[in-house]
Amino acid sequence: MDRREVRKMKKIIFTFLLMSVLYGQANSLLTLPPTAQISSLGNVDLPYMNPARYGMMKDNLSFSRVNWMSNITDDMFYTHFSVKRKMIKFSMLTFNYGEQLETNSNGVVIGDFTPASSIWGFSYNGVIKGYNYGLKAKLISHSLFSQKTLGTAFDISTYIPKVYKDLDIDVAIRNFGFAPTFNNYKTKLPTSLNLALSYPYKDFMFYEQHNFFKKNHTFGMGILYKYDTNDNTKIFGKMGYFSDKKHNLKYPTFGIDLKYEQYFIGISYIYGDRTLPLGDTFRLTINLEF
Repeated sequence: MDRREVRKMKKIIFTFLLMSVLYGQANSLLTLPPTAQISSLGNVDLPYMNPARYGMMKDNLSFSRVNWMSNITDDMFYTHFSVKRKMIKFSMLTFNYGEQLETNSNGVVIGDFTPASSIWGFSYNGVIKGYNYGLKAKLISHSLFSQKTLGTAFDISTYIPKVYKDLDIDVAIRNFGFAPTFNNYKTKLPTSLNLALSYPYKDFMFYEQHNFFKKNHTFGMGILYKYDTNDNTKIFGKMGYFSDKKHNLKYPTFGIDLKYEQYFIGISYIYGDRTLPLGDTFRLTINLEF
């Protein structure tokens, strides 16, 4: 058996495994930390993505591109784009599961197809009697082989600054709504309660986040160090840790961000051996503030 045949056989096996779990796991994209800034801090995302904070954030445009599970396959990837203007933000995440082989009941290859999922988001920030709140609506689209479906999910959040000294708290209820349905199979949304803490100390920022799902709890923590140069350049060193006991995921994260005036580049890395599907995953994010 030559290399092409071996690769083809691996593709058939991977296709079978992927499609056997995809219907049940496709909505997990709603919990994906899309940018390098977030993943480098142990997936602590609320202080960066909470719509209730938009009033204190600069307007910006962001783009991310990530090769996914690269130690297993070479053509799975996702892209993330967002643009924030004043109190409103639009985002789009598209996940490409790679070219998969279509086989008949006898295992004979008869063609190929490319399953994909997309999430379009619209966020809004408001203030009621001095309290910041955020709302987000998401349209979920799955195109998996011959099955195509739509769903909707919603988030509601708040941001409470300086609860104790310089301690900030972010709270959100995420991903409740109407789950996509494949024929008679109704998927489940990863509805969760999220609580994040952030605390600055000199040139450091400390983060911690707890995510409570039904019968599951995930935890992330991170540390950021900021270094200012004399030429309008800022360097941010980051490291973190993420834990998900239910799915047996535990890994450290690392990253570095470079900011020059309104331009921003972030790179993150997930460390792990070959038993970790996300091991050796790099994320690259490019931001432009305006």
